[in-house]
Amino acid sequence: MTAKFSAGLELPRILPGDPAWIRRAAYLSEVFGLVARAADVRPHAYPLPALTLEVASEAVGDIDVALTAAAAADVPPRVVLYTLPAWVLKALQDVLTALRAAAVEGPADDSRLRGTLVLLGEDLDYPRCRTPAEMAADLELVVAVLELDGPAVRAAATDLALGRLRADSGAALTEVFAQWVVLGVPL
Repeated sequence: MTAKFSAGLELPRILPGDPAWIRRAAYLSEVFGLVARAADVRPHAYPLPALTLEVASEAVGDIDVALTAAAAADVPPRVVLYTLPAWVLKALQDVLTALRAAAVEGPADDSRLRGTLVLLGEDLDYPRCRTPAEMAADLELVVAVLELDGPAVRAAATDLALGRLRADSGAALTEVFAQWVVLGVPL
């Protein structure tokens, strides 16, 4: 287990308040945790260090828990301000890259990551078997939402952090909502 501490650049992110957008990827927390254990035992057989996989596992789990808690409030928020360390975003991007590579490798390829993902996708109790390509697609939405950055995201994050409502606050949130729609996030 890693110690959680704030070090480095913190990225303010605006996340949809309804956790439905991340629920279809929440199982990845367990998958990445199990792959991290396997990579810990055989570090040279996996394309990523175990720590990177563990960070990604904790990140997906933490975001899911934070959004579920926010949604359980008496008045669930439409958006949630989430602070994400830059190195956590980098770990998620690295895992996504490895998942994409594992998804395109043929069955004859000797990829320990692909083999582990296929086994986990078949053995874990999910509604249906998840292939490495489906796992990559599930993580893509999460990473895309976390990568959203720009003037609208920064303005909305600043307003939420300071608890203020300015004349252009609504316009910034409307722009963030439009970006989510383009990504396919249910509002």
